[in-house]
Amino acid sequence: MFLWIRDQKWLPTVYLSLVALAVFGLSDYFLQGEKTWLATLLMVGSVAFSRALPWLSIALFSLGILTPQFLALDPQLSLTLATFSLLVLAAYGNKLQRRIGYALNVGLGITSFIWLITTLPVGRSFYGVELPTAESKYALFAAGFVAIIAINANAWFFGRLFITRVTHVGTNFDRAVLERELAATQLALAEQDRRFEIARDVNDLLLEQVSATLSSAEAGIYSAKSDSSVAPRILENIFEGMKKSHSEIRRLSDLLGLQDVKALALPGIRDLPKLFISYREFGYGVNYRLTGEPLELDDGAELVLYRIVFESLENIKQHTAESTEVDVDFIWQGTAMQVVIKDNGEETKNRLEKALTGYSEQDDHRALVERPTGPNLTALQERAALYEGAIEFAKVPGVGFTVSAAFPNIAKYRKDSN
Repeated sequence: MFLWIRDQKWLPTVYLSLVALAVFGLSDYFLQGEKTWLATLLMVGSVAFSRALPWLSIALFSLGILTPQFLALDPQLSLTLATFSLLVLAAYGNKLQRRIGYALNVGLGITSFIWLITTLPVGRSFYGVELPTAESKYALFAAGFVAIIAINANAWFFGRLFITRVTHVGTNFDRAVLERELAATQLALAEQDRRFEIARDVNDLLLEQVSATLSSAEAGIYSAKSDSSVAPRILENIFEGMKKSHSEIRRLSDLLGLQDVKALALPGIRDLPKLFISYREFGYGVNYRLTGEPLELDDGAELVLYRIVFESLENIKQHTAESTEVDVDFIWQGTAMQVVIKDNGEETKNRLEKALTGYSEQDDHRALVERPTGPNLTALQERAALYEGAIEFAKVPGVGFTVSAAFPNIAKYRKDSN
């Protein structure tokens, strides 16, 4: 039913309201007469508008709950339709509508019940329930108070539960979330694997170099005692050993992405189409263009390119609205390549807010003189530098954000190059 209501705003709730009119309208008419029609029509209207016009639905069921009090009637059976309206509202309304709908449903329901208890004389029958004593009013009030809160809370909860299941569980959106989480996990594991390999190599290297330095120092102690003139040569040997150790550590750090054997298949350019599909499911229009003849790069270089695109898309998802258009361009030219990721997030935001001229000359000036900064941006620049690349970040006033990464010597890092 929720899929039916989700896919068609008006038709399902109109059908349901007609059924409710026939069932509850006739029941209230036979029980209390023609005065019940006003409240019934208000409650039926709240069902009809619950999907398409939530605010109107809230107003209608609020009036419908209060109407029997003004007409001096007992609470009508049609008042239960307010719970169904809340169920639909909890599923399709925004956060403010859901909260106000729940608060009014509970508050007015309790108000109506209090009015019934205070005006109902002892000994009178209420839908088959008799009040033989004044104390029985308190018992009925306590039971009704708990029942109103519980019924409406369950309607709100099941509305949220059902819409979550039909919208996310097993859907394309759900799979997009999973793909995104897998991509993030894959990157994290790949970087962890890389750090472990570097730590092992550095540890082996340091053990070797420190052992050699210790041997030189030990030999120097004995030599210096017999001939002090050898001390400068010994210190020079120790210095050269330490310098060599430092150079090897620096070389391993610079070759962060160049290990040949991996414990995990690293993500690369080949995995980008799946990533783009995931973000399209999130509501972003990702356009991918390839210019020139791409080179087959080693795993480290491909990981850096994938990371640049991944982090850029994550930044777009975090700071822009859905329906933002994203252009991802891979430009290959000889031994060089460039990656450009552009979005129109600010333009989309202004359009949604109906403020098409939402920037000024000051924004233009800031975009020219201020450089975007942040830990993620710095990390991307450091990764690109490992492959002789450079990244530029720019904010285009009134349009969005642009990331441009250039690698003038990317051909050096092909799989078949040594």
